[in-house]
Amino acid sequence: MQTIEAQYEIVTPMFIGGAHQHDDPEIRPPSIKGALRFWWRAIQWGECLKMHGGDTSVALKTLHQQEASLFGAAAVEDRFGQGLCQIKLKQVQTQGIERNWPKNNISGSGFLGYGLDGTLKNPQHRPSIIHGQFTVCLRLKAESTDKQVQQLKNSLQIWGLLGGLGSRSRRGFGSVAIKTLNEQSFDFNNTENYFDAIKTVITNIHLSPSMPIYTAFNKDVMIATAGQGADSRRLMDRLGDQYKEARKQAGKGMAKAPFGLPLAGRRGASDEKNRRSSPLLMHIHPVASEYVAILTLIPAQFHPAYPTGNHLEFYRPIQTFMSTLERIYP
Repeated sequence: MQTIEAQYEIVTPMFIGGAHQHDDPEIRPPSIKGALRFWWRAIQWGECLKMHGGDTSVALKTLHQQEASLFGAAAVEDRFGQGLCQIKLKQVQTQGIERNWPKNNISGSGFLGYGLDGTLKNPQHRPSIIHGQFTVCLRLKAESTDKQVQQLKNSLQIWGLLGGLGSRSRRGFGSVAIKTLNEQSFDFNNTENYFDAIKTVITNIHLSPSMPIYTAFNKDVMIATAGQGADSRRLMDRLGDQYKEARKQAGKGMAKAPFGLPLAGRRGASDEKNRRSSPLLMHIHPVASEYVAILTLIPAQFHPAYPTGNHLEFYRPIQTFMSTLERIYP
């Protein structure tokens, strides 16, 4: 049985539930598996699409079969069940529980995490893990192929370079930074080395040539940095202020739809029936003695009801925002 081990650092407060509703936040294998499946799907779509000559229906079926084989799925006619990859956690060390930060709309962080401070229905602030480390251990069955092993390594890397875990992870909360992958170190002495690591892992991904049907890497992916600073929370405040201004510049009401649905606000500005996660992912990463804010735009077909015509043009407000930042990729 082959083993892959990856060590991670929790960079920003992680809002993640425990085993039961009222438990303190806790990192558990099912949450890790969910994150890995998301990033695995994001990097595998282009390859499946190429395999089937651009036929999205057949490619999607293949993707589901490959995912079920690797990570497991509900057994149907003895075809799947337990997957080839078993996930274990070890060396989990969490430091402190945060119960007061951020506050709704009081700062840029409060804008990014609106609702974490409570709502009328549930006024209690959600608790989060302040900081910590953990190691993900993937145990692969003997029949796993070298290709599947590399896919998992790529997933572990891209998650730890651009992603997070828990609620509001697309807004920079619960950012996780990969520290090691087996014997390979991912401690960066400067931003150039960090940016090069992002570019390197993307070169191992077959980018979809057309707009994907879900969040997946494609030729129109954009990655940029929104600055750096010595304090991760103050950096999130700055990032939140920039993001708030970008939404303001997009216009009123449904003009903000490209940033994700539903929209809150006055009558006519919201769309509670239709939901779409934001295509803009935020991440805070430690580099030397500072932190770097990273934004990744992964455009995809937005929603069956939006838009008609040029899907990429629909994301123009986000592209305009990204153009004001320092480009990392492409």
